[in-house]
This record gives sequence, structure tokens and C-alpha cells, in this order.
Amino acid sequence: MRPFPFFKCGIPLKSPLDREFFARETTRVAKELLGTVLVSEIGEIRTCGRIVETEAYLPERDSACHAAKYRTARTEVMFGPAGYAYVYPIHAKHCFNIVTELEERGSAVLIRALEPLDGISMMQARRGQDQERRLTTGPACLCQALGIDRSHNQVDLSRGKTIWLEPGIGLRSSRDIIKSSQRIGVTTAKTRRLRFYVAGNHFVSGPAKMRD
Repeated sequence: MRPFPFFKCGIPLKSPLDREFFARETTRVAKELLGTVLVSEIGEIRTCGRIVETEAYLPERDSACHAAKYRTARTEVMFGPAGYAYVYPIHAKHCFNIVTELEERGSAVLIRALEPLDGISMMQARRGQDQERRLTTGPACLCQALGIDRSHNQVDLSRGKTIWLEPGIGLRSSRDIIKSSQRIGVTTAKTRRLRFYVAGNHFVSGPAKMRD
């Protein structure tokens, strides 16, 4: 049994989160993305999951942020309007980020883990993996499960096409406890507590001490 049974995406379909949701301070967006639903509809195949783990990458005094040192062709999307996808390759896989704040700021939220909700059989096929917990636990895994790759870089998530976010049903305060920790896998700005997650959720990534 899943620890947090929710609903199947599309029953009913909800309006995508609008640009104003993302055009706010990055840590606030990272926290409030928890409990929302990330949806992909690629080749008429719909998959989605509830966001249970994020990381904030800030526009100022954050050397781990890709936009911190140089403005390059790869990071240009981070300086554009909020609500666009920033997808970058890592070890032949991909990570999915959402641009935040006002234009020219250079900030984003990395989506680190999802709780699968719909299209699970397709996620299993894409991942070559039957264990549900391993489908969308970790940024590269969730991209593979949802079919997100570099071709989806700069997708406008507010349009509700191909990839978007839906409000979900939010977090239940009696069961869902939001915690923060140091980010995972960064080589700089290591001590900043900019990772946010739903404590105790089965699908959060990292070692046990970083899930509870």
C-alpha cells in the first residue's frame, strides 16, 4: 500500500499552475511545490506524480546554482520568465528544474522525487524497473520515468501542454511534515539547507537519515 494514496491525474484535470506561482522567491516556491503534481503528456501517454522533494538554487550568494558564475547558452533560460523548464543532462540522463523569480535573476528549483500517481506501467517500461519506489526517486529517475529529456528544455510549463504542474490536493498537516536539509550531490555551498521534502514519504531520495 502506498503511504499517501491520492487520485489518478486527469480525474478531474486541473488548471496548470500559472506563471505567478513560480515568479516568487525561490525557497518559497521550492517548499510550496511539495504536494503539487508534475504531469507529462508525451506521445499521448500521460504520466504524473506528486512532488515530495525539491531543492532551491538561488540567484544570489549560491555558488551551486548553474547561473552563479557565467551566463551561457545552457543557462540562458534561467534568466528568462519564471515557469519555464530548465532541463540539463547528467551522466547520460537528465534533471528537471523550474525557473523562478523575476527575469534576469538566474534561479530555479530542482525536482528531486515524486510519488507515482498515474501511468505507472509506462514508467516501469521507460525505467526497465518494476519496483515502484525506484521509478521516480531521484531527479534522473523521475525524468526517465516521465519521458523528460533535453528536448523539453525551455518548455513553458504554464501552458499546460507536454509538461506542466497541477495543484494536486495539497499537504495534510496532520501527516505531511515538511523538513529541510543540506542539498544532495553538490560540491559547493554544501551547508545551505535548501533541500525540502515530505518527511517519512516512501519516495523521498537519499539515505534514511535524510528522509525522516
